Amino acid sequence: MKLEITDAASKWFQDEMGLRPGDGIKFYGKTYGRTEVHHGFSQGFTREDKPVEPILELKKDGINYHIDSLDEWFFSGLVTTVDYSAKLDGPVFHFKHENGDDTPDVAGLKKDADDHSDSKADASTSASRKYEEYWE
Repeated sequence: MKLEITDAASKWFQDEMGLRPGDGIKFYGKTYGRTEVHHGFSQGFTREDKPVEPILELKKDGINYHIDSLDEWFFSGLVTTVDYSAKLDGPVFHFKHENGDDTPDVAGLKKDADDHSDSKADASTSASRKYEEYWE
């Protein structure tokens, strides 16, 4: 597990969240969404100056960026890079497996034989495209 914060991202967190040396940001995993290595999950962040049970801490510009033990399932075996996007005017997250494998995890399961990337289910109804003619 590795965490990288770019200079531009660090500046954004300090400017937009009013962070000063000694303050902190916690990164966590949450349901719904997608990353380069997750289907059904995405990341979040919140101000948390005092980590509860940190498993990874990175100090940059005096700010403590960290991941707590409850979120190990999301970040385990990954290199997480937090950068800044001028287009979005906010942080962007990039993930890659430490071992170089680019197969996405599915619903938190590692190396699922069927990554479901070929699924033809409609996300709003879970109905198969096979029965599309019956949809209203």
